[in-house]
Amino acid sequence: MNNINNGLNDIFYILFQVSKKKNKKNLSYKNVKKWDSLSHVKLILLIESKFNIKKINPEESLDLLSYKQIFIFLTKKLKK
Repeated sequence: MNNINNGLNDIFYILFQVSKKKNKKNLSYKNVKKWDSLSHVKLILLIESKFNIKKINPEESLDLLSYKQIFIFLTKKLKK
């Protein structure tokens, strides 16, 4: 779980310039200014690359709209 947090922190820092020290529990597309449709595609690509996930299907990506949702998704996906 710590690896997931660290990886997500890296991604959110690179893509959205969110401090690695900031509490990200409530971050979502609604309150991150730079989180638009193009950056969402980049986010999905970075998640696939960082966590070695072959492909996140479009239906799954539509649910990944917050840090918390992404964390839960990764926790389940990486257990398989």
